Amino acid sequence: MNSIIIVGTFFSLWLAVIFEDVIEHVMAYLVILSFGILHGANDLTLLQRPEIKKKSTRNYLKILFFYLSFVLSSVFVFYLVPSLALIVFVLFSGYHFGEQHLISKTILASFKTNVLFVAYGTFILFLLFNSNNLATAKIIKTIIGYYIPIYVFEFGLLISGIITIIFSLILVLKNELKINPIEEIFFMGIFFVVFKTASLLWGFAIYFVLWHSIPSLYDQIRYLHGQVNKGSLRSFVLTSLPYWLISVAGLLFLLFLFRDNSEKSLAFFFSFLAAITFPHVLVIKRLNQNQN
Repeated sequence: MNSIIIVGTFFSLWLAVIFEDVIEHVMAYLVILSFGILHGANDLTLLQRPEIKKKSTRNYLKILFFYLSFVLSSVFVFYLVPSLALIVFVLFSGYHFGEQHLISKTILASFKTNVLFVAYGTFILFLLFNSNNLATAKIIKTIIGYYIPIYVFEFGLLISGIITIIFSLILVLKNELKINPIEEIFFMGIFFVVFKTASLLWGFAIYFVLWHSIPSLYDQIRYLHGQVNKGSLRSFVLTSLPYWLISVAGLLFLLFLFRDNSEKSLAFFFSFLAAITFPHVLVIKRLNQNQN
């Protein structure tokens, strides 16, 4: 799968070279609304794994109620204390990205592996932020109401990078992590080139869809159906369809409202992604725990 993802990444990078930012934004919205949202649209089914005997309509409605309450609470927190919500979103997303990339390479689940997941994922996010620092600062200002210094991105990149290296070394020496250092450095080099070349939104879309969402979709389908083929993919898409449509409709509504203000539309776009990310991270964590 890595070979396909790398080829897709360089093709996306080629698109970033030949198209202007406006076209990149349209492409980014399309791929995020498709594969990106789809990979989190089956959370309720994952919570009700088919083998669970107590699966029932009442249990389903209970899970649906708590899931939607979590999403709405996240939106409410973003409205009341956007600075705190933004920090939590970065940490949650960092953990989620790190977990997806490293979970298959960790031998034991522990506090140290959780720290590594957070550090690795936030390093990638700060690499993106730092590569597009001015655009990122403008969007954050729209969300929280004030500019944050550019050096914050550099500091975040440095700290998360140091923690990633330290905990990777510790876990490798304790035989709790199996990685190829050259391969990991190569991946980081790819991310750096992508983030430096593409616009903020297109760079995020390339990583989010190719390096995170598609591998996550593969893992989820295998978890639910035991194998990945046309039949299991079709079943996954059909069960995801109602929640995917609701999420896409909500995002399109926000984008339509702020169609004349690109910075505000991006701010609300990322805020909406944050709101649906929080419960999804917890669902995937539970999935991984069940598989261990």
